[in-house]
Amino acid sequence: MPAGLLRTEAERNLALLAYGLLGVSIFFAGTTALVAAVIAYVLHDAGTEDLSRHFRFQIRIFWIGVACIAVTIIAGLVATLAAAGNQLHDAAPADTVAQIDLWGRHFDVSGLRITPLVVIAATICGGTALFGALWMVIASTIGFVRLATSHSMGQTARK
Repeated sequence: MPAGLLRTEAERNLALLAYGLLGVSIFFAGTTALVAAVIAYVLHDAGTEDLSRHFRFQIRIFWIGVACIAVTIIAGLVATLAAAGNQLHDAAPADTVAQIDLWGRHFDVSGLRITPLVVIAATICGGTALFGALWMVIASTIGFVRLATSHSMGQTARK
């Protein structure tokens, strides 16, 4: 087997491994995503253009995941600090939510002093956490399947 073909096959296997590492990173606090990003950055100018596209896609998956984590952390801190600040004040803020209606039931939350800022920040926190987790799993699965079936990232159908 020629050396160039061996190198390309090794790079392809590393790309498949990197997709797998990205996909399971939500279960390992992102550490496997760091390993996948290092692999992708080292090999992003791979032997073939198709493999290079896959490595660039892995880098994109990683950075979008990092952005989701950053937004999740910031929104979570805002929600936590706003809720703690509301609890420390003697008087309830003017914009306090007194009642929440869920599935036809009414819940009195006037003692919790939940402000719209807390609700919005907590919603953003949960939403970006969910989006980031889904992004890491779905995008890496799509990339893995496309690479395993010899499709380029920019290719929509076999010719």
